[in-house]
Amino acid sequence: MAQLKNYNGHYCESEYEDAFIGFLEKENWIYTSGNDISRITKRDVLISDDFKEFLSKTNVDLLEDEINQIYDNIRLVGSESNFTTLHKVYSWLVDSVQFTPQSGTARMVKLIDFDNVDNNIFRVVNQLTVEYTNNGQKENRRPDVMLYVNGIPLCIIELKNPTDARATVYDAWEQINIRYWRDIPHLLHYCPLACISDGVKTRLGTVRTPYEHFYAWRRVNDGDKVSTLPFEETETMIRGVYSPVRFLEIFRDYIYFQDSIYDSDEVEIVCRYPQFFASKLLKQSILITYQRLKNYMLKN
Repeated sequence: MAQLKNYNGHYCESEYEDAFIGFLEKENWIYTSGNDISRITKRDVLISDDFKEFLSKTNVDLLEDEINQIYDNIRLVGSESNFTTLHKVYSWLVDSVQFTPQSGTARMVKLIDFDNVDNNIFRVVNQLTVEYTNNGQKENRRPDVMLYVNGIPLCIIELKNPTDARATVYDAWEQINIRYWRDIPHLLHYCPLACISDGVKTRLGTVRTPYEHFYAWRRVNDGDKVSTLPFEETETMIRGVYSPVRFLEIFRDYIYFQDSIYDSDEVEIVCRYPQFFASKLLKQSILITYQRLKNYMLKN
């Protein structure tokens, strides 16, 4: 894979894509070309082999037919509104999905193992052809980069040519939030997170975030110097958000969906890096205080 440090002012978009993927590989994401993903049809957006391998490894008592049934339940989601479906799938991913095996005892089945990161399969896929129907005709969309965990696409990444002044990061946002929601919502139902980049600007948001609320992730760790240089911002985003441990932490604990009981607005929010680090410090402080109080009560 090409590396951003070799940038010489003549990158085309595919070279920037290779460089972006190269950084992800350094964070232990497995690279696979979209052309090499095995699917029954091009409309399918899950990676069945990864999905079933994860469930088989973490649920050794489930039968093959039962694993296939869970897979089909996830694959066929989408009869409700786009936002409702997105929220439902996110809940399954974070809280597990209920399933009743042939034994007759209902159980919660994890789709992601947040406690044992190494149990999960982290895969970066580029140029995956996704089929849709437009006025009775089959057409295709090909997102630049998709991040999969256990065969489920959790983040969509759209890149623009760093040397083309006409191809801006705003165009990347439009591609996801307008064209993809219009044409391939069945992909975005699984993708709470979105990243847009033109090399100079790299921004994180959700697939529901207005453009003005996409933001840079300027620190890998709290206390680091803020990164503002072009391309350095991209590397900081990848190291600060997409290392597997950090990615699962952000995915589980720092994405918020508006509660429809209190507000009908269809809002999905992901935290900004200052909020992320501040909340971690607060949590740490609470735990320390709790432990001190517990020790005090035990002594007295």
